[in-house]
Amino acid sequence: MKPAKILKIALNMVKANKLRSWLTIIGVIIGIASVMAIVTTGEYFQEQVTETLESLGGDTITIVASYPFDPVEMDFNEAGEPAVSEEPLEIKNPELTKMDVMTLQRIPSIEHVNVNVETGVDMEYAGEKTSVWVKGVDPRVWPEITKKKIGEGRMLKPGDRAVVVISNELAHEAFEREIRLNQMVLLNGKSYRVIGILAKDDGLLGGMGGLFGSSVYLPYEEVYSFRQSEENLFDMEKDVYDSIEVKLYREADHDAALEEIENRLRLSRRVDEKTQDFYVSSPKEAIESTRKLIDGLTAFLAFIAGISLLVGSTGIANTMFTSVLEKTKEIGIMKAIGAKNRDILLIFLCNAAMIGLVGGIIGILLGTAVVQVILLMISVRMQIPFEFALSIKGTLVATLVSIIVGLIAGLVPAKNASELKPVDALRYE
Repeated sequence: MKPAKILKIALNMVKANKLRSWLTIIGVIIGIASVMAIVTTGEYFQEQVTETLESLGGDTITIVASYPFDPVEMDFNEAGEPAVSEEPLEIKNPELTKMDVMTLQRIPSIEHVNVNVETGVDMEYAGEKTSVWVKGVDPRVWPEITKKKIGEGRMLKPGDRAVVVISNELAHEAFEREIRLNQMVLLNGKSYRVIGILAKDDGLLGGMGGLFGSSVYLPYEEVYSFRQSEENLFDMEKDVYDSIEVKLYREADHDAALEEIENRLRLSRRVDEKTQDFYVSSPKEAIESTRKLIDGLTAFLAFIAGISLLVGSTGIANTMFTSVLEKTKEIGIMKAIGAKNRDILLIFLCNAAMIGLVGGIIGILLGTAVVQVILLMISVRMQIPFEFALSIKGTLVATLVSIIVGLIAGLVPAKNASELKPVDALRYE
């Protein structure tokens, strides 16, 4: 029997029982739509979270001075109680210095080295006052290493003095009057001119940097004066930094560079793994962990939604068994005029596959529509631009799954139909 003839008969079988076919198709639609919505939403959130983490310095390695363990060894007396020493212990906090910067600059895989000096200050503008977090950076390097984008004005450059670049949130939301370019602000009573306003982050997690990160950027030499003021509880020497950021060359081996940074700094600072007084962190580890977490959550939810596909496949199998019973005499007639077992098998398999495919296509469309509604609600709620999301991988997988579910569910009924003997089929009532 020709393939076109097989498809025509299978299609007529679907049309002959429209109500039963559509009830079966609805079961497939629910399963495919659920899986499609979950997979697409999961991929969207993974992409957005990854972009956000990378925008905060995804390819930047940060070095901070800190002990990875408690350097104080506790002694115990015979009673098992901590022994109290009469002499006070003096523990010097580790520091990052210019020597560390020079050590890092000699590593071939490192392209840029930036230093950070941070503190909190009082900011005054137009008669209003607020507390802000300032970050002192190296003007020669920071524009090359930062993921921040300038919205108005310009970035810091070598030779800048008494100037600042501020976040978009600080410029437009912190004060009743918006801060404009070239206007003067007071930081702990000192005047600074605004030369740049950063672009607003419109990502899914937009504004997080303004809430939890730095709001004001200026040359790091300027920050020492804030930290040495009488209002602070401690002073800070020059050429001592809170953290150091390094950016690798694009073709550099990330893991090898991390290892070399640690080895070089240990040698320079005369420490080993046990006495190491610095910590090297890379956001790539956090990005990979986040991806794995979202992937795992998406797979778990997709598995739960896939249970409805099992229900849908049961409906297809039930429909196919019923069709076999209804078409028993027709099967006998077809076999009597020369139809082979393979032809009967293909007819019923095509019937099942059609039901699965129709349910899959409608389910994909419905699932995609549900995702867009969810994303539209999120964009309105968080005041971020709406982005159409469609998972190509999810669409292909859902289409294949719908067909495979139909074929598997229809396999046993189709096999039973193909094995019917013509005489028994013709005598069936």
